[in-house]
Order: sequence, then structure tokens, then C-alpha cells
Amino acid sequence: MSAKHDGEEGSCGHELARDAEVPDLLGRLMEHVAENMVAHATWVRASSDAGAGEEQGLVRIAEHYRAVAAAAGSAAEAMRSMRAAPPAPHDLALLDRDALGRWMKTKVGLQRRLAHLLLSHAEHSEAVLRKMDHSTPELPASGPELPTT
Repeated sequence: MSAKHDGEEGSCGHELARDAEVPDLLGRLMEHVAENMVAHATWVRASSDAGAGEEQGLVRIAEHYRAVAAAAGSAAEAMRSMRAAPPAPHDLALLDRDALGRWMKTKVGLQRRLAHLLLSHAEHSEAVLRKMDHSTPELPASGPELPTT
């Protein structure tokens, strides 16, 4: 008889619901950046007729960012809906541990690369903000808390 994992550490649904904060925050970031792209597009177009091409490009990119934001929001909503799913037995004898290990290593590498990239972009944005303000702004170490659902 094979060992079973019966959700003693919480169900997959609970884990998915807990992790919904990732697509939630990704969606908020993408929507926020899209908002700025549209504002920048309006500004550059008002600055000169030569800005028409940049305006069109920025608006098109903003639409794609908003599509990512919408998809992330849908994913987060679906993940939260799994909270009520009853735990299902998982037959550990059927688990390909080597494949899961390879997948997890890739996932961790991608998470770290994304975190590093986002921090780098945040640092650049902070530098721009300091130049705009001609001072050192008080910036939070992290953003506002996400509303809980």
C-alpha cells in the first residue's frame, strides 16, 4: 500500500487561495503602469505632432498591460475560489519527485530573477522620483497592503 498525502498541511485549495496575492499584486502593478503609459502618451502627443507615433505605441502597450492585469485578476479570483475545495488524497507513490524537483528549481530561479528585476526597476524609479522632487523622498519599503477578500 502506498503512502498518501491527505492534506494534513492544508489543502491545495487553501494554498492556492493564500498564494492569490501574487497575481493580485502583479495585476495591480500592471494596471498602474498602464495608467502611467496612457498619461505619458497624452502628454507627449500634446507636446508635439511628432509625438503621435509614441502615443500610439504607448497606448497599444498599455492595452497589453491591462490584458495582463485582467488575466492576473481572474487567476487570483479563481485561486481564492479554491479555498472551499475539500482536500483530496494525493498518492505519493504516483508523484514523480525528480520532475517535481526540477520544476521547483526552475520556479525558484524565475521567482528570484523576477524579484531582482522588480527591485532594480523600483530603484530606478526611486532615482527618477528623487530627481523630480529635488529631494530624498520618504518611500515605503513595501507598497500598501492588498485588500483581503
